[in-house]
Amino acid sequence: METSTSTYSLEECIDFIGLGRYQWRLIAILGFCSMADAVEMMLLAILGPALTCYWPDVTQIQIASLTTGVFAGMMIGAFIFGIMADKYGRRRVIFLSAVLNTIFGMLTALAPNYYWILVARVLVGFALSGASQGSTLMLEYLPSNARATITIVIELFWSLGSIFEYLMAMIVVPTYGWRILTALSALPISIVAICMYFIPESPRFFVASGHPDKAERILKTIALTNNRALPPGKLRDVHARDECGSVKQLFHANYKRTSFLLAFMWMTVAMSYYGLILINTSIMTLIKHDPQPIIVNNTTIPSSHCKMLTTDDYKSLIFTTFGEMFGIPLLLILLSYFGRRTTCAINFSCASFCFLAFVFNTRTKPWAVDAITFLARMFINAQFGLIYLYTMEVYPTVIRAIAVGCASSMSRIGAMITPFLAQVLIKKTFHGTIAVYVIATAMAAICAILLPIETKGRALKVGFYFYFYL
Repeated sequence: METSTSTYSLEECIDFIGLGRYQWRLIAILGFCSMADAVEMMLLAILGPALTCYWPDVTQIQIASLTTGVFAGMMIGAFIFGIMADKYGRRRVIFLSAVLNTIFGMLTALAPNYYWILVARVLVGFALSGASQGSTLMLEYLPSNARATITIVIELFWSLGSIFEYLMAMIVVPTYGWRILTALSALPISIVAICMYFIPESPRFFVASGHPDKAERILKTIALTNNRALPPGKLRDVHARDECGSVKQLFHANYKRTSFLLAFMWMTVAMSYYGLILINTSIMTLIKHDPQPIIVNNTTIPSSHCKMLTTDDYKSLIFTTFGEMFGIPLLLILLSYFGRRTTCAINFSCASFCFLAFVFNTRTKPWAVDAITFLARMFINAQFGLIYLYTMEVYPTVIRAIAVGCASSMSRIGAMITPFLAQVLIKKTFHGTIAVYVIATAMAAICAILLPIETKGRALKVGFYFYFYL
């Protein structure tokens, strides 16, 4: 047989090389990127209580607006960075995102008043949204037999970043204040910008954009690092196109239904995830009410307005974050028995029951709140990892980054709503607020069942017109 005339696809090459030292190095770097991402996001739960005590005239609606502003910036940025990633590459977008995030994070720490903080956090959200392309970049380097497991396990880095932020806040805020914490929280993402120097562009991006020669050079580097050889022959991909995809292709007849259903699921999972974190801190203020007024900057503040997080509160946040870690092995077990769609339905249904459990809780037992939040975060975090995986698997390479960017933008709508539910409305009608989350997660479970495409065991598609399989 003449090997000179044989060819192999990009998927076949990645699978032939297998999982090795090259991918583990990539996982470590992009995992740290996820940790840095989490550090900035978990800062939101800490800034609210701190700012209401630092500036007594800041209202709860303004605090909710601060959180919403971050997600508004992320919604805009995810869409823009998604398009940029498909045109200019994932690696460049991640680097730019890390640099901008460091700058805007430092500006937050120097803000002279609430409105400057609001502007700075919107810009942080905009910059932070580009980091989601790290998941796309990592997926495109993984062999198909390890893709699901690695993509899910990488969520551990997010949980570790959250715990790190809570521990840092517990030490820094009481002694040095929120400004120092904000500045320290902006530093980890700067390390990501340095690390991106050691990561080449995705070979799938080069194939999809019409540069198979560049893709083949990267594949040779991967094979050399993993002590493996390339398959015999030359790289080819009959599905590659000369141009990258566009947003309108998300609404092609083949997957218009998928796009609409995923949009609502993304909105719900983000609303529920960040809602759980904010609900947890809100319930802390509802349960632990100190009748004594607090004096800050020679101003007397009612204790109901100013409630700094205590050491016990931080321990509670850390404990419930461990629920996210338990969600990872749970998800791996579910995926070994069920497909992507069924597992999505299970996660959303269980989360809905957990939210319902809040209604029957008297809010006088902190341990009960922690237990319910632990379970709810376990299922929602599992779903967050799965919906990322499903979105990246269901769309072809030419529009994958756009799809992830648009999906991430849709999730920010849910995240923009949740502060007004979990920080404002919850103090007026607790049961009404929880009912919103119960209904939304139940509807998302139904959407998961209605998804038309099952991606379990399905190869990643490169070209637009060849991707659709039921």
